[in-house]
Amino acid sequence: MKLLANRWTSNNQDFRKKDSIASLIFLIIGAMGKPKNKASKPFSIYGLNGAIELLQSEKFQIESIFIQEGSQAERNKWIIDYKKKHDKKMSILSKHVFKNQFSSKRTQGIVVQFSGDIISEELPSFSDEETVCLLVLDQIEDPQNFGQIIRTAECAGVDGILFSKHHSASISDTVLQVSQGAFLNMPLYEVTNLNNEFYALKEQGFWIAGLENSIEAKSWHQIDYKGKIIIIVGSEGEGIREKVLEACDFKATIPMMGKTNSLNVSAAVSAILFERLRQVESGE
Repeated sequence: MKLLANRWTSNNQDFRKKDSIASLIFLIIGAMGKPKNKASKPFSIYGLNGAIELLQSEKFQIESIFIQEGSQAERNKWIIDYKKKHDKKMSILSKHVFKNQFSSKRTQGIVVQFSGDIISEELPSFSDEETVCLLVLDQIEDPQNFGQIIRTAECAGVDGILFSKHHSASISDTVLQVSQGAFLNMPLYEVTNLNNEFYALKEQGFWIAGLENSIEAKSWHQIDYKGKIIIIVGSEGEGIREKVLEACDFKATIPMMGKTNSLNVSAAVSAILFERLRQVESGE
């Protein structure tokens, strides 16, 4: 029995040693894959569909791709073909090592780390455009809501999202993940002063509507959103800041018929953006 115990201890130590080596290799690969430019923040996308969409877009610098051995991702035909051309970017990890590194994520066996400029600080000129919709997020600090709003806005044909550098959630892995790849096709503008941007945009012919529950607000479907329109939404708790509200030409409200006095902000955004899309498509 003593001999068997010694063998078990020896084998267990060997296993731990191998696992430690594998984890060390993972850390080294991750460090090598990090961008050298400190100003470029690395991000991660988890899941097969999101990973493939990101890789197909070719919009960002791919730093590292980690795949769990034996997973659905490793067997995926598109991933297999991609690996033939980009083998140096890809690392196949044992199930134990992969789960240890990404235990809190729903990965489907693949994680892509990438870098690049997801946000812009300067808006383009819209002077020559006839129909433009910009969505402004004021004090939206929940990353889940932020990501869902990006997804909704992309589906509703919004031309860009503006958010305050100091009064909104920052772009994070959670925001990007919840957006379900919509960030790849949605211009995101992080600005220091929203009111300065409003002034410049009004010079280009924009009108501004703020979604706000107030006495003077019109019902959301009574406002004309065609042409060049900026739609501002605030957080569920704080709403739109007073200084930002002052820039609005119209205030819109969504009447509540139930006992709950407000919608989740992403649901409210969905309602107003698709009303705008209906008006644009119907010409009403």
